[in-house]
Amino acid sequence: MMDGEHESRGSWLLCRAGSHLCALPLAHVIEVMRPLAVAPLADAPAFLRGLSVIRGAPVAVIDLGHLLGQTRTAPTRLVTVRAGGRVLGLAVAEVIAVRRDDEVGPHAAVPLLGQVAQESVSTIGTLDSEALLFLAELRVLAEKVPA
Repeated sequence: MMDGEHESRGSWLLCRAGSHLCALPLAHVIEVMRPLAVAPLADAPAFLRGLSVIRGAPVAVIDLGHLLGQTRTAPTRLVTVRAGGRVLGLAVAEVIAVRRDDEVGPHAAVPLLGQVAQESVSTIGTLDSEALLFLAELRVLAEKVPA
C-alpha cells in the first residue's frame, strides 16, 4: 500500500508510461501491484484496456502510455488511484520512485500534446533533464472512462 507511506501533499509517484516519465499525485495513489487479468470491453476507447477485478470490485484499467499517445504498451505494474470518486487502474511500464515537489524541476502548462493527453496532463516539468508529465487532475481520467 502507498497510503500514508510518505507525506502526500506535494508528493508524486513517478512512473514510466511508454516513453513518457509521469508523476501521479501520491495523495490519490491507493496501491501498486503486478498487472492482473484484464477483460476487454467492446467499443471501449483504445486507451481503455478493459476491466480487472481488484480487491473484489471491477476496476477500469487504462493503458497510460497509450492515453498519452504511445502505441499500446506491455505493463509491468498496475497503479490503482482515486479519480473523480472512482477507482481506476493505470497500467504502466515501470514505477520509479516517490518524489516531493521540491525534488523535481519547475513545471508549467505546455500545449504540445494531443487532445486526450493535453486534457490529462496538468503541467510539464523536468527531472534529470527528462520531461516529466504531471497528471495532477486524475478526475479528468475518470471522465474519459465510460461508467
